[in-house]
Amino acid sequence: MPKRIFSNLFRLFAKFAANIRGSITILFAISLVMILTAIGAGLDLSRAYQARQKLAEVAMLGCQYATRPAIIEPVAATNSGTVQQADYVSTVTSFINTSLSSQKLAVTQTNSAPFTYTTGGAAQVSLSAAMPTVFMQLAHVSTIPLTATANCFSTVSQVTSNSSPYVVQEGFETGTSAYQYFLPNGNIWNSGDGPIGKTTTFNVANTYKGSAGATWVIMGYCVETDQAGVISSTVPQGNYSTELNCDNGTGGAGDSSISTKVYLNVGNYELRYNYRSRVDYPDYDPVYICGSQASDVSWATSSNSSGGPTANAVMNNLIDVWLDADNNNSAPTHLINDGTMSLAGSNRIDSCVYSMSWVQRSVRIYVTTAGYYWLSFSADGTNNSYGGQLDNIQLCIATCPQSLQDNYPFTANQNLFEDTFESPTYSGSPTNTGGNMYNSNGTSGSSSSGWPNASASGWAAGPTNQLTYWRSSCPQGTQCIELGTSSSSNGLISRPFLLDPGYYRVSYNYVSEALFSSLTSVYCGSTPLAANISTLSAGSAVAKERVGGASDGTITEDTNTVGVFMSHAQMASTPNLSSTLGSTTTYTNPTGTTTTTPTVAPNGISLTSYNSSQVNPLIDICGYASSSQSRSAVVFIQKPAYFWLTVSALGTSDSFHGQIDDIKLTALTSPYDSTYSSGAVTIPAPSPQPAATISYSGFYIVANPLTPPAP
Repeated sequence: MPKRIFSNLFRLFAKFAANIRGSITILFAISLVMILTAIGAGLDLSRAYQARQKLAEVAMLGCQYATRPAIIEPVAATNSGTVQQADYVSTVTSFINTSLSSQKLAVTQTNSAPFTYTTGGAAQVSLSAAMPTVFMQLAHVSTIPLTATANCFSTVSQVTSNSSPYVVQEGFETGTSAYQYFLPNGNIWNSGDGPIGKTTTFNVANTYKGSAGATWVIMGYCVETDQAGVISSTVPQGNYSTELNCDNGTGGAGDSSISTKVYLNVGNYELRYNYRSRVDYPDYDPVYICGSQASDVSWATSSNSSGGPTANAVMNNLIDVWLDADNNNSAPTHLINDGTMSLAGSNRIDSCVYSMSWVQRSVRIYVTTAGYYWLSFSADGTNNSYGGQLDNIQLCIATCPQSLQDNYPFTANQNLFEDTFESPTYSGSPTNTGGNMYNSNGTSGSSSSGWPNASASGWAAGPTNQLTYWRSSCPQGTQCIELGTSSSSNGLISRPFLLDPGYYRVSYNYVSEALFSSLTSVYCGSTPLAANISTLSAGSAVAKERVGGASDGTITEDTNTVGVFMSHAQMASTPNLSSTLGSTTTYTNPTGTTTTTPTVAPNGISLTSYNSSQVNPLIDICGYASSSQSRSAVVFIQKPAYFWLTVSALGTSDSFHGQIDDIKLTALTSPYDSTYSSGAVTIPAPSPQPAATISYSGFYIVANPLTPPAP
C-alpha cells in the first residue's frame, strides 16, 4: 500500500510539472514525500537496530557456552580428534540456534556456520540476517543487512590452561567475631582505638587480604565484615558478608571502596555478586532496583528511609561496580554522589540502589584488549556508615558454573493490586458525578496501604479530578466508573506501579454506556485493528442508555471506546495526584517541566494508524459491548522502574463514555521464563536498551540482559 500511494504522488508531480503555476505545489509535494520517507526510514532502522541487538546478545551467549569447561575440555584434550571437534561445533551451534529461537526474532539467521572453531586455536560466533524494510523500499532498499560477531577466544589454551573457571572469588570469610573492621593501612580496628580516619590515596601496599586469595586495595574508611545474624539473618555464601559504608561501632566512618587487579585475556567473562540493603525504603518494597548504568537507577531518590542513623537519606544503600584498565598500578577514581570524597572506579558497569532481600547480579563482559584491569566495588550513597551489603563476588572465565539466581520478587499469579471501585461509597441513583479518584486507593495484595508499601493514595484523573460513579448495573459489585463526566469531556485515570523485569497481567471489566441496536458484536481487542474500531468511528446511529433505556439521539458509534496503556515514568508525561475534587490535572513531562497539557500524552494514539512501538503502547482496547466483558493483557517489563497504568476514554467526546470496573495487576513470572512471551506487550524503556552492548576502553558489556547466561 505505501508504494502505491507514493507512486500516485509521483505521477501527480509529473502532471504539475507541465504547468509552471504548479511549481509551488510540486515543491510542497516533493518535500512531503521526503519527510514521510525519512520518518519511515527511521522506523525501519529502529526495527533493524532492535533485531541486531538480539543477534549480538545471542552471539555473546554462544561464546559463553562455547567456553564452558564441560563443553570445551573434551575437544581441547584431543585437538587432533576430528570427531570431537565436529561434536563441539555441533553442540555449540545447536545452543545458538535454540537461543535464536527463544528470542523470537522477526528475521531469520542466514549464516550456515554460525560457530567456527580452528583446532587448538580460535573460536568465533558470526550471525547474519536481513531485515525487510517497508518505507525504505521507496528508495529501492528492500532489506537492511544485520551482522553480529563475537570472538570467543584466540587460542583454546586461553580458556583451558586453568582448571578453575574463577579469576576472582571473594566471600569475605576473614572475620573472627560477629563484626570486624579492616582498615586501609592493613590494621584491624578494635573498640577503643578511636575514630576511623578516611584514606583517599590509592595504596597497593596497604590492602585487605580476602578469604579466597584475592587482594583488595581499600579507599575511604574500612571494610566491615558482618556475621550472619548481625545485620541479615542469612548470607548467600559462607558465614560473613561485607558492608562498604562501614560502621566503627559508634555510628562513625562511612563510604569506602575495594579494588583488586586481575589479568584478563581476550574473551568472555561473567561477573556475579550478591547484594542486599541495610536501610529500609518502604516506598520500594518488595522490589529490587539495580541496573547496568547510572541512568537505570538515578530516578530512585526516595528519602523515606528507616533503620539507619541518618533521617531522610537518599540512596543510602547504593553500591557501584567498576572495571578499569590499569593506570600506573592504580584504579581511576570517581567522586561519590554526596561530593565528599573520591573512591576507586571510573567505568561503572553495574549499580544497585535497593533490595531488602539478597539478589544476585550478573554482568557479561567481553574483553577485546588483553591486559591488567582493576575490578572495584564502592559504596556510593549517603556517607553515614549504613549501606548496602555485598557478598559472593565471582569473576569467571566464560560463565560461572552455578545456576544464576532468579531475582523476581513475586510469586506466580500473585495479586499485586486490585481496585473494585467500591470504596469510597457514593450516593445517587443511578449515578454520582462527583467521584474523587484520589480517594480510590484499591488494595495491594491483602492490605490497603497503596503501592508498594507506601502511604495510601489513589488514582490521578484527567482532565480534572472528577469522574462519574455508576451505582447500578455495574460489571461487578455495586459501583463502577465512567471515564468522563456530564461535561461531555473524555476522562482518564492513571497510577504508578514499581515493577521489576518480568511478566505481568492487567485485567479489567468493560461495558458500554450507550447501546446501538445496529451493533451486535463485541468490539474489543489488543489493538484498534483487532477491535475493529475503524468501523465504529465511521458510523453513527441513535443511542439508547443501557441503564434506564432512554433515547439520546444520533451519536458516533465509537462513543464508548476505552483504551488501556502502560508507560515508563521517564518516557511519557505522568499526571500528578491531587486530592481536590474538580482540580485541573497537571502533568510532569519527560523533560521535567510541569504543564496542564502533556507533551507525551499517556493516552496519545491514533485509532486509525496505531503505532505499536510508541513509548506509551496500548495494551488493550474496547469500543463496544452491550454486556460486561472481562478483559486482560500480558505486559513485559524490561527494567526496574515506575510504570504508569492508564485507562482512558478515546471515543468521540460527548456525554457517553465506556464504563470500567475491577482493575487488577497480577505478577506472572520472571523474564527468564518465556511462557508468556508470545503475545505480551513489551513496555519500552529508556536507553541503554536491554541486550545493547556498551563499549569501554578494552572491553564491552551487555546491558541489562533479560536472558540467563548459558548453563
